[in-house]
Amino acid sequence: MILPQHQHRFEGDSGIDIASHTIDVLFPDGEKRSVVLRLGAPFQKDGGWWIRTELENLDSTDGPIPGEGSLHTLVLGVRWIVARLETFESKHRCRYFWADTSDSFDYHSTLSTDEKTA
Repeated sequence: MILPQHQHRFEGDSGIDIASHTIDVLFPDGEKRSVVLRLGAPFQKDGGWWIRTELENLDSTDGPIPGEGSLHTLVLGVRWIVARLETFESKHRCRYFWADTSDSFDYHSTLSTDEKTA
């Protein structure tokens, strides 16, 4: 969901989500959050391609990500989600799980765009 104060940044975004996945995040203090990883459809604006990425209930949307064409923009969107998950894991020492399970969610292999780790 795009926060009202950020709506202007997403002009041209259809609002359609092309991919989403729910995970659980467990923090060291025992707090558990259900988080939706979400990618919007790539869209064109001002002659360029952009994509909306979200980590709903973990990180607020801070702006669309630009790319060189729709496919490149989509790949960058996935990489951005991986980078944000890495940042939260490092900064907050949280752990990720497949939703409603005790099975670790290995975002590096699950969301990898690198053949070596996929």
